[in-house]
Amino acid sequence: MRIIKDKSIWNSEEVSKVIGKKIKFSWCSNSLEIDSRKVIKGSIFFAMPGTKLDGHNFIKDAVNSGAVALIVNKLYQPVNYQNKLIKVEDVYKTLIIMAKAARNRVHSSAQIIAITGSSGKTSTKEMIKSAFNVLGLTYANPGSYNNHVGVPYSLANMSSKTEFGVFEIGMNNSNEISKLSRLVKPNIAIITNVSEGHIGNFKSIKDVAKAKAEIFEGLMNNGHILINRDFEYYNEVISYSKKLQNINIITYGLNSLSNICLIDRKIIKDGQRITASAYGIKYTYKINFDGLHQAINSLAVLGSLLISKRDVKKGISNLYKAALPIGRGNRHTLFINGKKSLLIDDSYNANPSSVIASLNSFKEIAVNNRKVLILGEMGELGKHSLFLHKKLYDYLINLNINLVIFVGKNTKDLYNLSKNKIESAWAESSEQIIKKDIIKLIKPMDTILIKGSRYMKMEVIVNYLIMKYKIKVNK
Repeated sequence: MRIIKDKSIWNSEEVSKVIGKKIKFSWCSNSLEIDSRKVIKGSIFFAMPGTKLDGHNFIKDAVNSGAVALIVNKLYQPVNYQNKLIKVEDVYKTLIIMAKAARNRVHSSAQIIAITGSSGKTSTKEMIKSAFNVLGLTYANPGSYNNHVGVPYSLANMSSKTEFGVFEIGMNNSNEISKLSRLVKPNIAIITNVSEGHIGNFKSIKDVAKAKAEIFEGLMNNGHILINRDFEYYNEVISYSKKLQNINIITYGLNSLSNICLIDRKIIKDGQRITASAYGIKYTYKINFDGLHQAINSLAVLGSLLISKRDVKKGISNLYKAALPIGRGNRHTLFINGKKSLLIDDSYNANPSSVIASLNSFKEIAVNNRKVLILGEMGELGKHSLFLHKKLYDYLINLNINLVIFVGKNTKDLYNLSKNKIESAWAESSEQIIKKDIIKLIKPMDTILIKGSRYMKMEVIVNYLIMKYKIKVNK
């Protein structure tokens, strides 16, 4: 995802007015950065404090890369760079101030969209960005910048000329989405689903549903809630919207009661052809993402276009250009003993609902080929971890997975449960999979899915296979 690099994103006069600090020198800025490695000529560098690293230690690097201004703590004692320093009480709070100003200065006609859910946020965001990109100046948060730092960072980088803004909002605990939604102030709030992701930080799944519903709290007057009607806790989530006034609710999914309903999908060479019905009108379009879950995610794009009252057909015709971020289901061709095998890299993250969605998609893609799953443990499940890992057993059996390589301590019980029914192997870490040469269990012409939580570093295995078997990228 590319941040808009507009020379007029901020200038010294605007920043001075917003943060209430006198700035001696005039400049124009094309971006705000919190990572010195991403600073380019014209950036404003925010020297953010951190638990492990302090941005103040990288000021020299930021200057050398072309930073025009440095937002620093008032206690910072520089050796140089006096002409670039802007001293503030709190660097993070200053970023929040800039984010609020960025949101408030876009035109009132701009459509700002916020997305939350246990899975599908990034894919939905990418498809929405692709659809709206042909209709006007569109901006979306980069990567998965969806937390208490990523959201204000993304907002502060939004051009005042933006016509469509798309922002993911994530969470680990309650009261996090509420704050971020109030910052984004969306016209459209999308909830893709609610499942056991992050349940280790909550008492129950109902508390997870309540936390996701916090996205309603920042919704603008006469705004729209766009929500997947298929997931189990739909009624629980939607009940939190009853206290809102002047709000419109639009539903989507397989459920026949949905306002926007998936009628049909056909698997094609580079993805899927979707047929959907919205308020009695049929729409047909292509997406280059795999799986039923992505077909359903695409309905949120159709809904966003309808709400925005823009050229719907023009928008959905551009959906197939949406790009998959790394580790989100990317396909690679491997050559094992001279024969083609397919690697599906879904290594970025995992929770129960996203694993099940990936497994269903995996079966469609593999068709009659042998299916090899390399499954890393799912994190943030707390006391529910053992049960939720074991719950995957039925899916492994019913989807006829031929070989499962389990990774991580929390998959050990699932491995012991599975090994008498499915060819299986286990290792404590991604590195151990490679060190013990468990990879040798993969055969020519296999279809391989790699999935696991972020901290499991499943990309280590992906990169190893890429290097070992000289892959060619399909998409």
